[in-house]
Amino acid sequence: MVLSVLWLILVIIFIIVEISTAALISIWFILGAVITMLLSLISDNITLQIAVFLIVSLISLILLRPFALKFAKPRAKSNVEAIFGKEGIVYETIENTLNQGRIKIMGQDWAALSENNQVIDTGKKVIVVNVAGNKLIVKEVEK
Repeated sequence: MVLSVLWLILVIIFIIVEISTAALISIWFILGAVITMLLSLISDNITLQIAVFLIVSLISLILLRPFALKFAKPRAKSNVEAIFGKEGIVYETIENTLNQGRIKIMGQDWAALSENNQVIDTGKKVIVVNVAGNKLIVKEVEK
């Protein structure tokens, strides 16, 4: 009975850890501790309980982690990833041969080059199609 209480305390600790992080850190141990707590009601063998805890935790980690990651919150897009396909406005003429051009997109200033080496004048709308280094590759939005 004392060991059952110990496993219950561990379940609670693992639940608190899991709730305080969003990284699926201790969910595997929660399952292991719950199964071991139920086992402790039948057997007082601490060696067996620890072995079951480790085995169940490891098996649940191996089997459930890939499934759980599919439903986990997707990672936030980086600044560059978030602007693919977005429209911006040219505020410094884009001219690849002079290696110049700047656009304003989503409130941010970016260096830009045109996709097909065409000159794109100030005030034109462009769409982001790629990234090369620290420059956006854009094409003019067709009217």
